[in-house]
Amino acid sequence: MDLFVIIAILGLFGFFIIQPKYGLYLTAACLPIIGRDFYIYGLVIPIADLAALLSLGALLTRLFIDFFFGKERLKLRWPLFFPFLIFFIASLFSVLFSAHQTNSLYYFLRWPFFLYFAYIFGPANIIKNPRILKTATVIVFLSAMLVLISGYVSLIGQDWQDSFFRMKSMLIFGSYPFGENHNLIAEFLNIGAFFVLIIREFLRNERSKRIADIVFFLTAAGIILTFSRAGWITLFLQSTIYFFYRTQNNKKERMAMIIFSIVSLIIISPLLWKMSSLQSKNTSSTENRVLLTEISLNAFKDRPLLGYGNGEFVNLVGENIRFRAKYGEPLDSHGMLQKLLAENGIIGLSAWLFILVYLARTAFLALKRYYPKLKWILPFCLAAGGGLFFQFFNTSYFKGRVWFPIVLFLMAIIFSDELYAKKTNSAPHTTKS
Repeated sequence: MDLFVIIAILGLFGFFIIQPKYGLYLTAACLPIIGRDFYIYGLVIPIADLAALLSLGALLTRLFIDFFFGKERLKLRWPLFFPFLIFFIASLFSVLFSAHQTNSLYYFLRWPFFLYFAYIFGPANIIKNPRILKTATVIVFLSAMLVLISGYVSLIGQDWQDSFFRMKSMLIFGSYPFGENHNLIAEFLNIGAFFVLIIREFLRNERSKRIADIVFFLTAAGIILTFSRAGWITLFLQSTIYFFYRTQNNKKERMAMIIFSIVSLIIISPLLWKMSSLQSKNTSSTENRVLLTEISLNAFKDRPLLGYGNGEFVNLVGENIRFRAKYGEPLDSHGMLQKLLAENGIIGLSAWLFILVYLARTAFLALKRYYPKLKWILPFCLAAGGGLFFQFFNTSYFKGRVWFPIVLFLMAIIFSDELYAKKTNSAPHTTKS
């Protein structure tokens, strides 16, 4: 690594110790960036993970200094600690019974363990007040807008008549900063679209709100133009829930939304036909996913309780002659359930499902308690949930771009408690886990 880069990293680390919130902001800005990696002693560290690691290290250093020098100590928050602890225990049991214990342990520490502390514990303890939360939210929104603009620019120069076009990342200096795969663009836009609606709820004049509505529809159109099936399914689910809650007490508005949805389907019907035409001619993606699922189920039959160990799914695919003969290099599972079933068995999968159920319950109770008095809680919920739901079809289940918005949502609930208590003169209900 260049000396200049080392000095820059150390400088950032020192600055983050003084001002931890800026480490959080840098992490938020780097979430959609893919392919900009740092290589340190054989480790490949994506830029977002490096920012999150520096931020976490600075926070821990600051806590250490405050503890020994008698300053006011931060009361630590441990969001989702109990659900993740259960999953960690299940994962460690899988490590013990893995044929490659060292590799499996490394995978556990590098991905789920790092994920919790760098993207959940760290941000939760840096976000001390609503101002920091709001700034981080704005940065995620701006990051999504960069992805959206890059996607629309990528359409320029594509052959719209004789070849299949789709939104993807713009090529910059010979590489794709937001990932070449269209699913990666759709994944982040499914999150970003509802960050637009979060921002909308903080705007005060109607003109600004109308501009936000236009940006939201442009973002939704961007998801459609990626021709990502997972993106389409996620957007449909998010929009259905959003319109259900927004119109639950207004039958006229609900009818207007139904008519608008029908008109929108008619308008985009050529794109729907294009998607069906594409899928009928190119079935390799579907067949690929089916075969990966078969590999997962076979692994589960062999080791149903604890699986083959963390990170072993790629090895299982590599050992499958059918997959190697047809598709070449082994791939990770396109779906978190299949991966966890093969690697951690029914025990690990159950522990992970407990995390998902816990989050779903938290979201439902938050909506029941605060909506519609605090309108921004709904798009916050859908932004966080959309990124996670996308992982039933994709491979970012242990990455910060999915979980960082979730911890922002959890912190929004905490501050909603405080705000709601002030408005109703009632005692706040604190989210402890």
